[in-house]
Amino acid sequence: MVELFDSFPQLKNDKITIKKMTESDVEALVEISNSDNVYKYIAPFLFKKSDNFLLTAIKNLGGRDFEKKKMIIAGIYLNDNPNRLVGLSEMFDYKKRINTITIGYRINEAFWNQGIATNAVELMIAYLSKEIGIGIIQAFVMPDNIYSSKVLLKNGFQKEGYIVQEKNWGGQEVVDVDVYTYISK
Repeated sequence: MVELFDSFPQLKNDKITIKKMTESDVEALVEISNSDNVYKYIAPFLFKKSDNFLLTAIKNLGGRDFEKKKMIIAGIYLNDNPNRLVGLSEMFDYKKRINTITIGYRINEAFWNQGIATNAVELMIAYLSKEIGIGIIQAFVMPDNIYSSKVLLKNGFQKEGYIVQEKNWGGQEVVDVDVYTYISK
């Protein structure tokens, strides 16, 4: 098995590619980061930040943060337009000792309902469970976010019988979020 932070992943299927973002992705990241609808159900990571901040974030996410083994935040690109960032694929909170990781994603609103999130989660599961050998993959979803719940269930996640509280999701001080778990086979 390969270690999670040995090399920055590039994942691909017939519809999308997940790979390291480049400086040329700033404009597309601005679109995602400035969308109230994208951030309605998620934490404010990168929300409404300046172009310069996002440029630095792109450099840090693909460099410093990966090298320090903090997280993998990669761009999602459609294969028929490979230079257009349409979303972010997120793998974070890796706990090697207990073999768990949390995933997430955010998709540009102009590209919703095209199966991009479903494909991104499918690729992350294959990479994390089969190539890296992670046993438990988690995701957290606000109860009103029925579309993300459907994406996770479609990809084999199970909704757990408990909730956790998160701070500052969807602009709310404290919210309850549902826990979804994928157990590698």
